[in-house]
Amino acid sequence: MTEPFIIYALKVDQPIGEFYIGSVSAEELDKISYVDVREFQKGKADSIAGIQRKLSKSRVKDINKYVNYDYASFPTSIVVAVDERCADIVPSEKTFGLYKITISPFEDTEEPSNSIPIGRAAKILDGQHRLAGLQTHNGKKQFDLNLSMFIGIDIDDQAEIFSTVNQAQTKVNKSLVLDLYDYQKSKSTYRSAHYVAVSLDADSASPLHEKIKRIGIAHPERDKNSETLSQATVVRGLLRHYPGDPEEEKNKGKREQSNVPLRNESWKNTIFCEFYRADDTSSIYKIVKNYFDAVAKKWPSVWYDNHATFILNRTNGYNALIRFLRDCYLHALANEETTRVVPQAEFFLIFEKIDLKAADFHSDNYKPGSSGSAQLYKDLVKSAPF
Repeated sequence: MTEPFIIYALKVDQPIGEFYIGSVSAEELDKISYVDVREFQKGKADSIAGIQRKLSKSRVKDINKYVNYDYASFPTSIVVAVDERCADIVPSEKTFGLYKITISPFEDTEEPSNSIPIGRAAKILDGQHRLAGLQTHNGKKQFDLNLSMFIGIDIDDQAEIFSTVNQAQTKVNKSLVLDLYDYQKSKSTYRSAHYVAVSLDADSASPLHEKIKRIGIAHPERDKNSETLSQATVVRGLLRHYPGDPEEEKNKGKREQSNVPLRNESWKNTIFCEFYRADDTSSIYKIVKNYFDAVAKKWPSVWYDNHATFILNRTNGYNALIRFLRDCYLHALANEETTRVVPQAEFFLIFEKIDLKAADFHSDNYKPGSSGSAQLYKDLVKSAPF
């Protein structure tokens, strides 16, 4: 791109200085921008320069996938610092309050090494992963970006902006994110699993009644020790038994294609798939409730113990048990060709033959983390009557 890039933008005044906001296509922005990665300088062992972190390939891969979903959105700005030698700013003749900003290459005839090609006119301060991820956008729908342009700002202010944008961000609690599926109208595995988790917590007859911490914070009217599981943990465990990738299924729901099974989809691989495709979340709930009813009946003393000494009703225990659900379900339906709701009594026939004792579920035996839950799962399988 050698031709000037023109954008019409609004001016914003803030304590750090003025900047301009406008709309630009990802393709156009990619042609005028670059990333200045902070790293050791070659040949200068004690010299470090640059601002940005290195590009994360895994994050770019995730964004590559996300940008082609029907619900893809980047409502927050890409932030760039434009070299003032490349920018010409004049009030717009078209609309009052807008500025016409023309970005062009800068040519220094006296010192050619100081020249700036248009591809290095704008340094990205925030948004490099979004821009890199958009390189695979299929173009079915236009994908414009919000652009915030700081023109002619010093390197110290550039560093301040990068630090503020990235350090000040607080990750949203995953339980809160999942709870927002209450508002979603289209079908998705996220929404179905959320409803199952909420029902398990709300139903007074459920073995998980008031054991699930909704929206990531303790319920103000409950015993703070009773909520031994986070909503995110419960939902993530349930999702392992739903079909497909949750984001892909969400996109199918937006397109009203969520009842179409995946190629070679089978309930023997993902035990909830037929119920989900048939919009039968109620049966999924009954299976999960019946299963944990059997768990609670087998080991009542530790299942209803709300202290951290025993792990059965906590993250490690739940993760192992929800994984073990598939083994138990397939055992119960070993000679059957169609799926069904397995009653508590059938699940209990399995658990009553497992020789693990209540005292075995002590936190000393199953350490916090994935290794502890993996070990418990192995012990359950090893002791099971199949």
